[in-house]
Amino acid sequence: MTVQNSRFPLSTVKSNSDTALRAPVAERSIGTVNFAGNMMWWFDARTVTSKDVLAAVESSNCSHIVLTPQQLTSVETFKHRVVWLESPEEIEDIPDGVSVLTNCELTRSAAVSNGHSAGMMIRVKDLEEEFPACVSLCERGDEFLVIDIEHATYIPYELLIAKAERSGTQVLRSVPIRNLNQVVSEVDQSLNALSTMEQGVGVLFNSHDVTAIQALTDGLKRRQNVQISLVEAEVVEVKHTGLGHRVCVDTTSLMSAEEGMIIGSTGWGGIFVCSETHHLPHMNLREFRVNAGGIHSYIWSPEGKALYLSELKAGSEVLCVNKDGSARVVTVGRAKVERRPLIQINLKVPLSNLPLHIRQQVIEQAAVNERVTPAGENIAGIDSEHLFINTFLQNDWHVRVMGADGVVRHTTLLRPGDRILAHLDAPGRHTGLRVTEHIVEK
Repeated sequence: MTVQNSRFPLSTVKSNSDTALRAPVAERSIGTVNFAGNMMWWFDARTVTSKDVLAAVESSNCSHIVLTPQQLTSVETFKHRVVWLESPEEIEDIPDGVSVLTNCELTRSAAVSNGHSAGMMIRVKDLEEEFPACVSLCERGDEFLVIDIEHATYIPYELLIAKAERSGTQVLRSVPIRNLNQVVSEVDQSLNALSTMEQGVGVLFNSHDVTAIQALTDGLKRRQNVQISLVEAEVVEVKHTGLGHRVCVDTTSLMSAEEGMIIGSTGWGGIFVCSETHHLPHMNLREFRVNAGGIHSYIWSPEGKALYLSELKAGSEVLCVNKDGSARVVTVGRAKVERRPLIQINLKVPLSNLPLHIRQQVIEQAAVNERVTPAGENIAGIDSEHLFINTFLQNDWHVRVMGADGVVRHTTLLRPGDRILAHLDAPGRHTGLRVTEHIVEK
């Protein structure tokens, strides 16, 4: 362990509070199985000179940038600045508001005495011998603690996270991880760390590769919870449509009774289909599954994508949605396709309830019809006051959708006038990606 002049007092010592150092921890919703954690990563720029790399860091979602004393005056950044110091004498020249990272205990103490938030960076050489000192540092309550342990083990970090939950210390891991070069990519190393124990251990990321910085930013965005809009949709018609191929989406995550997925036949949107976490009189629950419906259907995925159910395979990512509209990314472990009787559910939503950008698109399409229609006449079958969507689901009592009142409904018991939750979107997709085009879906 590289620590100069180090002592590890077991007494709790609180350094000056700096709320910028801590990312907000996601709140657990009642009944929610999983959550995103704080997902904090820092960038270690001490060896970086490339302007392109520094620009990529500045546009990334990292929260802190670690600099040398010389870089404090040469690198312009809106990130929270952390300076690397090796001796207490260097403290006098550090501006207010800059945090201090060091491997010297005397330097850390001097930084705290001068009003700086500060933490240690520890390079562990013998885990068995030196890890108790890491635990003591974590229990002490420093603002942050960077631990560099070789190999891909996360068990030590799980223990540190448990200690940090009481002390408030932000624990980070150095990436690249020693002895993982050419084995696991730096981005995957980081995303694994950020997922440890759900809460995640922070990452101090060092790279001279712009692509890696962008990939880490994108990967983190995909894993953070998002909010999607849910509206009330009225059932207009329920039709029994005979045999078809339906898809069960089996994921690598457990879902709660308040969660499900968005399934629909058109790009205009879909309905909230519940996870199989509810009473099944003749079989065990499948809390990892959504019985998603007809194979032609769209399923809503991260970053605004809508994928066909037919495209899903092991490793695909889809959105798991809570009835409050919060959504998280889950990984598909299997897409199970079988022939089953299907039921078609047709729904309508008043234009007044549509999100503004979708309402505008519906109005623009209706205006084309109105311009060529004589006064006093209507085009047969056209209702310009509503948006219509539909979904095909397995025709079975055990398949549920989420009611607008937050109570699940059996699909086979749905009747015209019933109200269920739906998500509305603007149509136009190419290979799942949103594209602006003229499209008609019937």
